[in-house]
Amino acid sequence: MQKPRILLLGAGYGCLSAVKKLTHKDFTNAQITLISNQDYHYHTVLLHEVASGAKLKGIKYPLKDILPSEITFIQDTITQIQPSSNQVIGQNGIYDYDYLVIGLGFDSDSFGIKGIEEYSLSMTSYESSINIKNHIDQKFENYKNNKDINELKFIICGGGFSGVEFATSLAQELNIKAKKADIPKGNIKISCIEAMPHILPMFDNILSTQASKRLQELGIEVLENSKILECLKDGVIIEKDGKSSKIHGNTIIWSAGVKGNKVIQNSTEFQSARSKIEIDEYLHPKEVLPNRDKIFIVGDCGALKDPKTGRFHAPTAQISVREGAYVGETLHCIIQGHSIEKTFYFEPKGSICSLGKGYGLGIFMDRKISGSFAYTVKRSIENLWVMKLKSVLGIF
Repeated sequence: MQKPRILLLGAGYGCLSAVKKLTHKDFTNAQITLISNQDYHYHTVLLHEVASGAKLKGIKYPLKDILPSEITFIQDTITQIQPSSNQVIGQNGIYDYDYLVIGLGFDSDSFGIKGIEEYSLSMTSYESSINIKNHIDQKFENYKNNKDINELKFIICGGGFSGVEFATSLAQELNIKAKKADIPKGNIKISCIEAMPHILPMFDNILSTQASKRLQELGIEVLENSKILECLKDGVIIEKDGKSSKIHGNTIIWSAGVKGNKVIQNSTEFQSARSKIEIDEYLHPKEVLPNRDKIFIVGDCGALKDPKTGRFHAPTAQISVREGAYVGETLHCIIQGHSIEKTFYFEPKGSICSLGKGYGLGIFMDRKISGSFAYTVKRSIENLWVMKLKSVLGIF
């Protein structure tokens, strides 16, 4: 009897959580392959600290140290998925599967705003975050040579988690850099632009206002109710209170939106919006397509509705990990020949935003928390993921 061929696409939270739910017996009874364009996993929720220069270690983990030896790892860039032929197309080969797990992550979404793709930088990978750090270092060097004050003006487009966490971390790191370079602190300007009435709109007004105060205490200009109209080489045009104006700066970071991986958009057999496929309670595509029950989608490429609210769940590491664990349990049942009765349901356990070293705020165990306690809780949750990566099978 031929072993089922299970193919996992991506080495993010979703696929690795699925792997951690499989047993040694599963690896014996199935042929399991993981394909990723990089030979390492990176802690996505810490990319803002890589970009700011606050944290360069403890982010990347070689897959050879994470994946069980029984799993076949292939480094390749996926370009298309073809459900009708049970095949995945990569730059270096074509891969057949019996069961497919899609966990390819996200891309930045410019929403069609003019100049975003040409003039802004985004934190979509470890490499792009390193590029941002190097870019910022270069701006400091440029300022030493040309004394152009715009070299020290930094614009963050988006006041959600990524934008706010990056802005606060950047503010702290730039103060350190300025002191070392003997540059007046007042020469540095960081602007955080949000189209909604408040930054961190996923929180209530109390937490959002508290976050805004924290940013301002760190010297960050907070521009709420400000719609970005256009991105230029040396700044952005915004509309606020019915008037347009230009925010000047030679560094523009785009964190105002994400979409699923472009592979989904390029895979024409899927029905998708913003490179996301709507999925059902088994994490299968909801659309009618060949062998849909053999395809699982985890993380940013899937759009899952909350049955209580009718709204799609926000793409977070938390839901990716939970979806991956569910798929791992389901694959275990498939490999061992057990029936699958359990459906996936997601109930958020809270959300915490870091606002620089030593400070955070958010919801934890249905309670609002802030300050150093919130920061410690967030770090503890992040460390749990690292423990999971390094653990033996079945512990988490």
